Amino acid sequence: MSTQTPMLKQYVTIKKEYPDSILFFRLGDFYEMFYEDAKVASKVLGITLTSRNKSGKNPVPLCGVPHHSAEPYLAKLLKEGYKVAVCEQVEDPKAAQGVVKRRVVRVLTPGAILDTEKLDSKTNNYLASVYVNKNSYGFAYTDISTGIFRTTSFDSFEDLIDELSQIEPKELLLQDDAGRGDIPQAEFTQSLDTLVTELDSWVWDLDSAKELLLDHLSAKTLEPFGLDGHPDSISASGALIQYLKDTQMEEMPPLDEPKFYEKSQYLLIDDSTKRNLELLKTIREGSEEGTLFWVLDETMTAMGARLLKFWISNPLINIKEIENRLDGVGEFKSKSRLKSDLRAVLKEISDIERLIGRISTTSGRPRDLSSLRDSSSHITEIKNKLEGADTKILKQIADNIDDLSDIRGMLKEVLVDEPPLSSRDGGIIRDGVNTELDELRLIRRDGKKWIAELEAKEKTSTAISSLKIGYNRVFGYYIEVTKTHQSSVPEHYIRKQTLVNAERYITQELKEYEEKLLGAEDKILDIERELFEGIRIKVASQSERVRRTASLIATIDVLCSLSEVAEKYDYVSPRVSDSKVIELKNNRHPVIERMDLGERFVPNDIKLDPDENQVLIITGPNMAGKSTLIRQLALSVIMAQMGSFVPATHAEIGITDRIFTRVGASDNLAKGHSTFMVEMVETAYILRHATDRSLVILDEIGRGTSTFDGMSIAWAVAEYLHDLGSRTLFATHYHELAELVISKKRTKNYNIYVKDSGDKIVFLRKLIPGATSHSYGIQVAKLAGVPEGVIKSARKVLLNLEKSQTELRNSILGGQASLFTEKENRDEPAENPLIEEIKELDTNSMTPLDALTKLAELKKKLDEN
Repeated sequence: MSTQTPMLKQYVTIKKEYPDSILFFRLGDFYEMFYEDAKVASKVLGITLTSRNKSGKNPVPLCGVPHHSAEPYLAKLLKEGYKVAVCEQVEDPKAAQGVVKRRVVRVLTPGAILDTEKLDSKTNNYLASVYVNKNSYGFAYTDISTGIFRTTSFDSFEDLIDELSQIEPKELLLQDDAGRGDIPQAEFTQSLDTLVTELDSWVWDLDSAKELLLDHLSAKTLEPFGLDGHPDSISASGALIQYLKDTQMEEMPPLDEPKFYEKSQYLLIDDSTKRNLELLKTIREGSEEGTLFWVLDETMTAMGARLLKFWISNPLINIKEIENRLDGVGEFKSKSRLKSDLRAVLKEISDIERLIGRISTTSGRPRDLSSLRDSSSHITEIKNKLEGADTKILKQIADNIDDLSDIRGMLKEVLVDEPPLSSRDGGIIRDGVNTELDELRLIRRDGKKWIAELEAKEKTSTAISSLKIGYNRVFGYYIEVTKTHQSSVPEHYIRKQTLVNAERYITQELKEYEEKLLGAEDKILDIERELFEGIRIKVASQSERVRRTASLIATIDVLCSLSEVAEKYDYVSPRVSDSKVIELKNNRHPVIERMDLGERFVPNDIKLDPDENQVLIITGPNMAGKSTLIRQLALSVIMAQMGSFVPATHAEIGITDRIFTRVGASDNLAKGHSTFMVEMVETAYILRHATDRSLVILDEIGRGTSTFDGMSIAWAVAEYLHDLGSRTLFATHYHELAELVISKKRTKNYNIYVKDSGDKIVFLRKLIPGATSHSYGIQVAKLAGVPEGVIKSARKVLLNLEKSQTELRNSILGGQASLFTEKENRDEPAENPLIEEIKELDTNSMTPLDALTKLAELKKKLDEN
């Protein structure tokens, strides 16, 4: 350490304050990184790693990037999950005595980004905060680029994790190990790709958090904001604000008032369901194409696309609110001209929601202001076009939308039509705005003319026809005379520079004008920057107005988008009610029907109700379309409750409180969980949380264990959901489950019709009443290209197995099933300890998971005996 230069000592001192960040240390025209930061940054950014003091005993690893083109490098580091502390020179190096003063001016983190170039325009960039109390959890999140700020609390860790998975924050703030009850970090992030930052315990203190929130809101009480009585939410929100203050410093962007929300306001979609239904990302590629969002996204603005994602992830349960949205979609569908006119105008509107966030800090640029100015003129057009609206939602928007005409007028008056990208380049302010600026610009404009006139005058007075006046940044203005005319140079010329074939001179007259001209240029830039900063601050003070308007524009955009999709793909308006009936006629899968799969999509009728069709057992071979069918129903419910028309000719949707899916296990297999364990964990979650208003989608249960175990569990789960009252679609290969209709009267059997002509089968994709006893596994294997020898061998084995079919069926219905139907087996000796153990079970107090665990234990004892 003693051999370090003063500059490196300064670097080390500053780096100690930001140990978890890569330090961008400003040195002249570069940001330099040293030591371990240099090694990491060079690898991530693909830049050369060199060293300082190469010949010394301890060379210092070094890499750097030009400060004027640092943005792409910063964006890459943030994308890779690193924090970056930006350390600037805070004094003029020429005036510095010793080492130039430097300090960190902001810390960039993956969860706190303002620059749109670093963000996906259609996706919110969330920073989230979790406060762990003894038996509850406070939760808050924000997107500083849009100002959104929401908070809630949970009594269940599972519900907290579902919400984290729903919003997918780029960064998560947590207490340290002790503060969060030693719950490992990995339990919070699970499948999320997010950076975790632990904050000191004092940050989460309730009193400190209250003070921070009151200061943020400029209020004396939290009662008007719905936060009173929610201490966990206050702690989470306060920690979030403190973190932003620490990282953004003078650049703290304005946030909306924190909005407390209850998850019960929405149709709940857990992480597994969101993933299985491919609402926003496909399971395999993680891409947008092939998702529900991909089908519904006809938005024209980035704000609209982000809101559409929120609507898809958070469908409503309030019938009036759903109907309001449906009415708006319907009005646009019936007024195609209005819709197309609005969409044409919306296309011209910039992302003003994020523009105002950047304008509110010194990151704001001249073109941000001009984009806001130009967009606001189109907002006036939208307001005018909505004047004759009929529906409540569109009338409210027309009445409340602010066209920002005063902001537009101010910006139009001050800014040039097409300002430069950066304020340091000048050319921002119109002529006529500032008298001093106009005079200086006149000097600059007249300068060229004055130089030309001086050159002509000097040529005449010296009789040197080749004499010329030039300029460069090092020597300023000069008079250049070739060596052949040196004898004609006047005495008042002062030599400035000698070249090989010429001499350069300055005169007192040229020197004085140069000072005036160059001084004017510097002064012009200073005045423009000052005027720009003044107008930026004025506009920033109106950020709340701009964001309210942005929100309304986004709503119009989403309603137009849903209307466009409904018209294009022939969707119908659903009738949403408080009943428990879900009925769809000619229902289609909204995503699969849009894909070119080489065959026409076959629509189906599906009905679920609490009286006769509560649990549908759907059988049929692989590839027949069972999975598609059950998913399309779930997607139609989500579409209806988010306010969209649905792919059907008739749709009646009884409000659903939660949708559950049990499909596949690939996501958790990588964590070392067996297929069967994953199935059971997800099944137990469904059984614990489902209600009589829930929709449960089960695509096979019990495949990860033996046939008897699998069928037993599938039977028990179906019975439980039947008795609970959950509307259920159960796709299965266990044809024995068809026998459930005997004891469970609200269960119905359906199958996907397959045309069988011996060795050949044709999938007709049609749902028909009744069960099927055929799996067509061998025919499907043949279609898949399995060798003929294997197919022949399989047929032989199948014939042998079918001989024992009756025995297997009797075993299921007479043996294991009796555990679930609670019939007493009269032939079993009373003294059998297993029977006695079963009799002693208190089934009323057992959870479904307890029951399954006990069942496995009993089976093990039977096997041993």
